[in-house]
Amino acid sequence: MPFEIRVAIRYLASSGMQTLLILTGVAVGIVAYTFMAALINGLEVRLTDDVIGSIAHVTLEPPEEQPRQLMSDGPFDTLLAVQRSNERRAKLAGWRPLVTRIESMGEVLSIAPQVEGNGFFQRGEKVMPVGINGLAPGRESAIIDLAGGLVRGTVSLAPGDVLIGVTLADELGVTTGQRLRLTSERGRERTLTVRGIFDVGRASVNERLAFVELRTAQSLLELEGNITGIALKMRDIYGAPELARSLAASTGLEAKDWIGENQRLQSALRSQGTTGTLIKFFSLLTILIGVASVLLLAAVRRRAEIGIMRSMGVGRASIRRIFQIQGLLLGLFGSGLGAFGGWLFCVLLLTLTRQPDGSTALPVDPALGEYGTAVALATGASVFAAILPARAAAKVDPVEVIQQ
Repeated sequence: MPFEIRVAIRYLASSGMQTLLILTGVAVGIVAYTFMAALINGLEVRLTDDVIGSIAHVTLEPPEEQPRQLMSDGPFDTLLAVQRSNERRAKLAGWRPLVTRIESMGEVLSIAPQVEGNGFFQRGEKVMPVGINGLAPGRESAIIDLAGGLVRGTVSLAPGDVLIGVTLADELGVTTGQRLRLTSERGRERTLTVRGIFDVGRASVNERLAFVELRTAQSLLELEGNITGIALKMRDIYGAPELARSLAASTGLEAKDWIGENQRLQSALRSQGTTGTLIKFFSLLTILIGVASVLLLAAVRRRAEIGIMRSMGVGRASIRRIFQIQGLLLGLFGSGLGAFGGWLFCVLLLTLTRQPDGSTALPVDPALGEYGTAVALATGASVFAAILPARAAAKVDPVEVIQQ
């Protein structure tokens, strides 16, 4: 074992209580660091899942038709007034080859051609407004996991079937196998059989959406053969803006991504991330100050020993390395203990806050504690903190120490 390492270990071992206290301080700082990382990262994952769990990552829609000027250009300026309620409905024809092409892209996880509109259910004297969503057979759970949230019945849709949420089913007083009359915004009516009832954990879906087979929706909304949009989910959700731009340029359609449509969520996540970064920074700063102060004190207390080693031919570089090795050992072992303690703390919180339905009150994810990063940063901070004490120790003049 090199001389500098043996001396560094002896110094730490001879000041047992002091070494134990600084190791504890480093460990506590890393527990705070890893807990904040697990909390902030877990909260980001939960919020993102809550928002995008039942929406498309990218949505393609036909562009709005702009009114054309029929009169030829003249010496006068023409002013056009557009009444939006009189605009022609945007629809997408010839969509099947496009769906096939997009589905073959490696970054696309699932895709669903959709028909969306409005209508209302009528059952006796009860009238409930709903959003009509037409889905292609076999793609019922492509965007919203209806199969995973199924409470009763089945998600397989045939013409004349409808899937509704638990809240809407309770309000209408129906269950699977019963029939409902659906009237669309175009005035067309259809009696449908409740094929399945779902609970996807999102009130807006459970209360106000009705899913029917694609051809049924096209008939109700007078869109025979056409659709109103294409929804898709990606393997990498944060690649949605880039894919949306690419698809908009190649197809000429209007492409919307979930990030652009949820700016408030992004702002909230950035604010939470900044808060977590500040807390982690101060945790590392505490470690740096603690290690530096302990090693500075050690350099003062061991002036006589350092002077003797210097008089025996030990160079200034070796003295500096002795103190930097002490900083390395304190940071490495203290942060390792802190990382393990942080993981145990997160697991304990997760266990104590787990609710009967399996969810947790705190969005702590022990797997997202950034333990390796914490150990690396704390060790680096400890080595950096040892620079000043190492320089102070290396400046000890052996002649002055011996004379004292």
